Amino acid sequence: MTRAGSWALPARAKLNLGLAIVGRRADGYHLLDTVFHPLALHDDVALALAGDGVQWTITAAEPELLVPCGPDNLVHRAVVAFAAAVGYRGGFHGALHKRIPHGGGLGGGSSDAAAALRLANWLLGAPLDLGALDAVALRLGADVPFFLRAGSHRGQGIGDQLTPVSIRPRHFVLVVPPYGCPTVEVYKSFAALWKCAPATDTVRPIPVPDTTDALLRIGFHNDLQPAAERVRPELAGLRLRIAELQSRPVAMTGSGSTLFVPCADATDAQLCVHELSPLRSSGVRLVATHSATDGIDEPRPWEAAVLPRSR
Repeated sequence: MTRAGSWALPARAKLNLGLAIVGRRADGYHLLDTVFHPLALHDDVALALAGDGVQWTITAAEPELLVPCGPDNLVHRAVVAFAAAVGYRGGFHGALHKRIPHGGGLGGGSSDAAAALRLANWLLGAPLDLGALDAVALRLGADVPFFLRAGSHRGQGIGDQLTPVSIRPRHFVLVVPPYGCPTVEVYKSFAALWKCAPATDTVRPIPVPDTTDALLRIGFHNDLQPAAERVRPELAGLRLRIAELQSRPVAMTGSGSTLFVPCADATDAQLCVHELSPLRSSGVRLVATHSATDGIDEPRPWEAAVLPRSR
């Protein structure tokens, strides 16, 4: 049974609350042990069935958040891959409204793709179960399967082996510099650093104490941070400047370049934004957000108040 009309989902940003590189596969992919944590900050994705072809409209809360609209965009690739997987010969018309800064390790593109997959499956009467959707998602990106789920997950393997974990809700201030860290270059830099490290340091197991808060298992440490700072030396300067302006810990998500500061509550997050406001003069974006709820977001009818319609 297909569904008529346009339906929308929020596509949530994520943080890697900790990230360790624990090995490397023969094909060159690095093996991770990380905690993916969803945020309230989100894009909006809307989708409707169409006669043929795939057409997307992309808008943004601010001009610098816009991304190219075309066949290389992950939302476009997602619905094309879904159609091929289920043998659907019709088309899709979609709209994407961006709020998540791109290229900074917040997972916006992957989250958009996952939302598009869920919506396409919903519109066509759910021909794929979660396992089958995972298979399509993994071909789009290693972290796309995480965004098909609710709540925080421990990601192992290349990030695709997911286990739900308990994380106490938190507030965060995202510090987004006006540049990204190319993922491939960061991993190449890490590989070079790893190659030079003593053999005993090349595979570092993560201690897993008996705790219900998975954040305490690995802290905010990110093995990729030194590599990202080699690729973007100015990122190290930004991290040190953040530490000078306020006293909370500073960490990096994914392969960079976004840094984040955990805060006690909404008031503390606003205080942190105020303390870090001098960074704005150098083009840094400050975003106060918080943990997403653990429940799965359900598709809802697309209304103009939720997602701007193209004109």
